[in-house]
Amino acid sequence: MIRLIKTEFLKYKRYNILWLGIVSVLFSIILAAFQLAGTNNSIISYTGLSEGAIWNHFSLFLPFTFTLVVGYSINREYTDLTLKNILVVPVSKFRLILSKIVVGYGLVILEWIFSFIVTLIIAKAMGCTDINLQSCVISLKQLFVVSTCCYIAILPVIVIATRKQDKFLSGVIFSFFYGFCGIFLADGNLINVYPMTTGLVLSNYAHDEKIVYSPLLSISVIIIIFIGTLILLKVLNRKRNDI
Repeated sequence: MIRLIKTEFLKYKRYNILWLGIVSVLFSIILAAFQLAGTNNSIISYTGLSEGAIWNHFSLFLPFTFTLVVGYSINREYTDLTLKNILVVPVSKFRLILSKIVVGYGLVILEWIFSFIVTLIIAKAMGCTDINLQSCVISLKQLFVVSTCCYIAILPVIVIATRKQDKFLSGVIFSFFYGFCGIFLADGNLINVYPMTTGLVLSNYAHDEKIVYSPLLSISVIIIIFIGTLILLKVLNRKRNDI
């Protein structure tokens, strides 16, 4: 399994799709900066910029970006005609896709760090005065939790959409609407159970006092999705040569 993961990391060096992921994350943060600067009577702050980036991340950019990048890496095994060759050796399709999912989370970590650094740079460029250790730690925590929850939330989509060649794009489209719907559900108590918004709850994202956060409920949802994904992956790939 470790060899598979190392191999997958090496493969990403050849994938130009990573640049699209970088542009997507960058645009999300820049959009947040314009939204903050264009809001009447708004105070331009690092906290506000970070929260705006987080909102754009979970609702618009991260869901389809994660599905696109990881789905593309799985689809390359079909388009490059390498899947049949890989399955000749004692490597199951289950382990192959699982290794790609693990590597995908490694990319989530890189996205988290990149988002934090870019947000901090833009905040300094905008002259934000509330940049301190406490605000940076809070931003780091929120970006990490929201990114992780978004990734777990779209895992079932990735597993289902990559069963056949070139079907992952349908998963990308679905993931976009999946995240977009979170905008409307984040204004009520359904925020605790909607997979895409659980990250807001677990990171204690700023919210209206009328909304009651239930972290245990959100954690339960994420755990169920993660375990369900592993079961789904195993069931859909129970045949070693199911290609």
